[in-house]
Amino acid sequence: MKKCYMLALLAFLTLSRNSSQKIDGIDSEKKNPNNQTIKFIEGNWFNGKTFKKKTVWLKNSLISFEKEAEIDTVINLFGKYIIPPFAEAHNHNLESAYKLEERINSYLDNGVFYVKLLSSIKKRIAPLMYHYNKPDGLDVSMAHAPLTAKGGHPIALREKFFGYGRFKGLFNSVEEMEYHGYVIINTLEDLHIKWDSILSFSPDFIKTMLLHSEAYDKRKNDTAFFGRKGLDPKIFPEVVKKAHQSNLRVSVHANTAYDFHVAVNADVDEIAHLPEIHNGKPIAIEDALLAKKKGITVVTTISLVKKNKDKENYKDLVANVINNLKLLKKVGVKLAIGSDIYNDNSVDEFNFLHELQVFSNLELLKMWTENAVGTIFPNRKVGKLEDGYEGSFLVLDKNPLNDISNINKSIVLRVKEGCLLK
Repeated sequence: MKKCYMLALLAFLTLSRNSSQKIDGIDSEKKNPNNQTIKFIEGNWFNGKTFKKKTVWLKNSLISFEKEAEIDTVINLFGKYIIPPFAEAHNHNLESAYKLEERINSYLDNGVFYVKLLSSIKKRIAPLMYHYNKPDGLDVSMAHAPLTAKGGHPIALREKFFGYGRFKGLFNSVEEMEYHGYVIINTLEDLHIKWDSILSFSPDFIKTMLLHSEAYDKRKNDTAFFGRKGLDPKIFPEVVKKAHQSNLRVSVHANTAYDFHVAVNADVDEIAHLPEIHNGKPIAIEDALLAKKKGITVVTTISLVKKNKDKENYKDLVANVINNLKLLKKVGVKLAIGSDIYNDNSVDEFNFLHELQVFSNLELLKMWTENAVGTIFPNRKVGKLEDGYEGSFLVLDKNPLNDISNINKSIVLRVKEGCLLK
């Protein structure tokens, strides 16, 4: 795992004007004392629009623009570029111990400090939590079991994995998985009866499922659609209302443009997928405008379209993805970068978005930093480099507003909550 070192020991680090250099001679057992005051000079700090050269202090692991009388260490950044850390706004790949260290290191190496787990089995992830939510680890936000209907997604997936033996020692039967891997809500009565049990798992937010809700009545009792349906759109607004009454944000899996319509009108907080990735239909402009008005965040996950590469209509699907992204951009909907790709850490998602040339470098930077972390931890002072915000940032060799390609490879320094990640 990554180690956390005293920022004062950054005095050992020489940031070359031309290249990054390895960090040597640092005691791996020392931790960051939060009372250290570090003065950073000659750095170009991102202010949300551009970069400004300024002096910044790190005091009690928080960013400060006020001059501090007592300083422990001065660090010269030699004109390099400082941005907030990246985030992954949609994944499921931190629940299992399998290759966990590799996954965590890949996130941190690429400057991704914050991950939103859109579903997880609490019994499975609980023994692993010592890796997370600490200065030298990833910060994760978790929904645990998503709300769906009988036979809905992700029940089929959970049952398949149960058959593979992936939940050995956790559950003796498929039936035991409810509340852990999913919660079945068919009626409002189910919602009210099961709500206290849902809350007992202490979710950070509520994950809900809408899949082809325009065909809900047709699919609900048809076993041919096992795993390819979700909540009843007629009761969905009450599900959202119930969560908000418990001060929990709602994220929704939306497959189609109609799912998007239902979600926006129900006042969800986040739509976890760009809709129509696999179907190729446009989002209604009225729904996009309403999403903007309500401040709903849409998570991209457009890398999923590549699963259709062998299909004849692949180019048409990509063109539709581009058009829907352009629509959301045009009306000002907040977009956050998330991949929902198990072997990704949002880097490939970012690269694909860059390749499509829909967004400017500034827009991409904000989508991967401010917007993504804002939908993961909306109540924390993270995702910006402002006074009083957490002292977490990346130092880059180049200005990403001029050249954002391979931005993760230009990182020369990673600091999280005042902690140097080696």
